[in-house]
Amino acid sequence: MKKPSIDQTYLDAALAAAATRTYRLAARLGLPSADREDMQQELLLDLLERAPGFDPQRASANTFTGVVSGHRAVEVLDALMKDRGRMSFFSGVSDAANDSEMNEPHQLYDDDVVPMWADETDELSMSIGLRDMQRAYEYMTDEQRDFFDFLDSHLDLTSACKASGVSSATFYRRVAEIQMHLRMFGIRSAA
Repeated sequence: MKKPSIDQTYLDAALAAAATRTYRLAARLGLPSADREDMQQELLLDLLERAPGFDPQRASANTFTGVVSGHRAVEVLDALMKDRGRMSFFSGVSDAANDSEMNEPHQLYDDDVVPMWADETDELSMSIGLRDMQRAYEYMTDEQRDFFDFLDSHLDLTSACKASGVSSATFYRRVAEIQMHLRMFGIRSAA
């Protein structure tokens, strides 16, 4: 069975989306060039696999590839962060591996294992995130901005919903619209 061909417009949009998402992740994480190339290829492959799901009647190729690559980039980023969280270094005070009196590995974990990324404040990522949030805010409609500011003034969604004066279905639909708008700029809500 012959696979349908991918039109040039979609292919150009896929290449641009993969490159953009890769650049953002590389800047945020300081990835080496080999990892950047692998990530870009992974995003591009995912976009090409999803090409049959693209409907030009519903969205432009740029919008579709931007959203899809954004979701896939988040998955790649989550996997990478989990891998980084598992990595650690043994300090230099450990005994030599060929020493017959060397402590068992589990005895070393408490004192001699230091997480590789122990610093909880990643100022570069925070700066990029704030810049992305500002850009997303600038592209909101006046109605979206007002609703976003309203949400920002409340501690949680439940109290915001009660204070909004609209039905809960309308309120949560508007929340979903704001979340979708933020996802277009690479920002996803915390789980």
